[in-house]
Amino acid sequence: FACKFVTCSLPGLSLVLPPTGMSKADIDALVAKIGDKKEGQAALEGLGKTAADKGTPAEPFLVAAFDKVLEATGDKSKNVVEAAIAAAKAILDMASPFAVDSLMPAFLTGLGVKAKPTQKVATLNIVAALA
Repeated sequence: FACKFVTCSLPGLSLVLPPTGMSKADIDALVAKIGDKKEGQAALEGLGKTAADKGTPAEPFLVAAFDKVLEATGDKSKNVVEAAIAAAKAILDMASPFAVDSLMPAFLTGLGVKAKPTQKVATLNIVAALA
């Protein structure tokens, strides 16, 4: 007996989706590697590729991870920052307009007083791309 559907729950939303080849566990594993100095850039590139390739079926998982991706734009490494910006834009490009409400806390954190200057600039550029 094989599982034919994946269940995803976000605040106020519960979905049952057909499997996409990229599971929530796979995306969570990539998100967990974002903070790693050696694997952070590769993890962000993987999330961006997932957003571009898998699209809507992976959207709930990627939207839930958006805050961690945006947080990585404050990293010291320029390569990680560029990969985080690319991943955030890829997630935003494939996300439904209805997902913007779920993304707002990440934008507010990225513009907050405690955010690093590079994170603020990246957040403003991503918000501008949204408009």
